[in-house]
Amino acid sequence: MIELGQLERRHQDFEKHNTRVFAVSVEGLDDARKTQADFPHLVVISDHDHGLSDAVGTMHARAAPDGSDIDAPTTIVVDRQGIVRWLYRSPQVITRLSPDELLAAIDQHASSPQK
Repeated sequence: MIELGQLERRHQDFEKHNTRVFAVSVEGLDDARKTQADFPHLVVISDHDHGLSDAVGTMHARAAPDGSDIDAPTTIVVDRQGIVRWLYRSPQVITRLSPDELLAAIDQHASSPQK
């Protein structure tokens, strides 16, 4: 959740880039609602049944400590037309992009910041 807090604190930077940040989690709907309340400038989506994760190929087979499947941290930059402009998946499950790295990717691949 540290990463979500970092993204939340930088919400004005994302707004300047006409960008909304979505966080997709495999937690249940009640937990996702609590997470949404903690991070009101992000959009939190519950993917408990893995429908979205399976569709975009982010499930990491048998990578969880108990040997179950886990959602691999993945950042996907999608433009307003729904076209994927950039995708990042860390080679390590615990590593995430910083807000600065994400903003740089948006600048490079999909954004026209407000003046």
